[in-house]
Amino acid sequence: MYPFKKIAVSKPLLAFTDQALFSGTSFLLTLLLAQKMDIKSFGIYSSVVLIVYLLVSVFSAVLIQPFQVSFSTIKQPKQYISFLFSGLIILLSLLVVILLLLNRFIFQEGYHIVTGSLLCFCVGFLINDFLRKIFLGTGDIRIVLIMDSLYFLLLIYLFITPDFSLSGILWILGSANLISSLPGLGYMVKHYEIPVLWGEYFKDHIQQGKWLLSVAVLQWCSGNFFVLVSGIYLGVEALGALRLVQSFFGIINVGLQTIENYFVPKISSIYNESVEKAKAYIVKLTVSGLVIFGVILLPVFVFSDKIIFIVGGLQYQNYGYVVKMICILYLFIFLGYPVRISIRVLILNKTFFIGYLMSFISSIATFHFLLEFYGLYGAITGLIINQLIMMIYWQNQLNNKQFVLWK
Repeated sequence: MYPFKKIAVSKPLLAFTDQALFSGTSFLLTLLLAQKMDIKSFGIYSSVVLIVYLLVSVFSAVLIQPFQVSFSTIKQPKQYISFLFSGLIILLSLLVVILLLLNRFIFQEGYHIVTGSLLCFCVGFLINDFLRKIFLGTGDIRIVLIMDSLYFLLLIYLFITPDFSLSGILWILGSANLISSLPGLGYMVKHYEIPVLWGEYFKDHIQQGKWLLSVAVLQWCSGNFFVLVSGIYLGVEALGALRLVQSFFGIINVGLQTIENYFVPKISSIYNESVEKAKAYIVKLTVSGLVIFGVILLPVFVFSDKIIFIVGGLQYQNYGYVVKMICILYLFIFLGYPVRISIRVLILNKTFFIGYLMSFISSIATFHFLLEFYGLYGAITGLIINQLIMMIYWQNQLNNKQFVLWK
């Protein structure tokens, strides 16, 4: 029985279990909201989530991404984690103040968009995301599993609530994120140590973050530019279909992000010991992931018409081809992940930035032609072209650094 017990409590299995729980919860949540909310409210909710993802990218660029590649070399890990937690509190405070000032002085009476429910949703989402990524990076998978299990249990309330208004949903989701974060917050407070070397940590994060922050904004623009302008070129119905399918595939994106959050620190640690072992680990991870990805994407591609009907209802039945195109897009995204992870591990932040800059320039140069003549096919083709541009450029830079994955 001992080998089975050892497997059951192993960190990779716990990480996989947590990912299954988190992705499953995200999938059910998207499905439920798309069915229960009216089209306008779901569209606004999707837009709010899009903006929150931009905030997540900014917070990650400043706090999480430098941590993921530097943690293995830190001599005072508890003080470093406390430094990151203090940074989170400061950034959240600034965000709340900025949003309240915008609401007070910029938006006119009758058009205030910053409400208590929106603040609750943003703060809860950002705190939960920060804690998950920190504990995944430090290998404290059990805490993440407890948090995600608690979040799942709290969301059961959604199945019995009659209030599917936008404000009500934001309150429920924000509160669920905050409450499920309590185990992580308790751990942070209990193990808090005043960071004596905060100046050194701050300098390191500034040095890495100056490129990563630019990348975060460009990455968001590159990934969402075609989505935003498609609403202008193709109309609200097409935009709603694209956002719905993207939300559905969001569970895969969460999986990719979790893989990155868990494996980048691990591969970075291996890289510090042996470059060749790090390469071998990335290749092994890619091959295993490709099998899993194929198992997921193939049936979604084949049964795309049925899936879009189940997710969105009769009004979306003519958009099955969007599901097929997004499947192809995510295949390219996954194939680019080994290169992306390698760039992160080698801390080639300037290269990371230039890749996304080239991608965004491509979007600006091609969006009119692709949307005008090919509609949603063109929008998704543009996203695929962006992935290819980044992949080719990053791979070329890795070759220049003699970091060749595939021989």
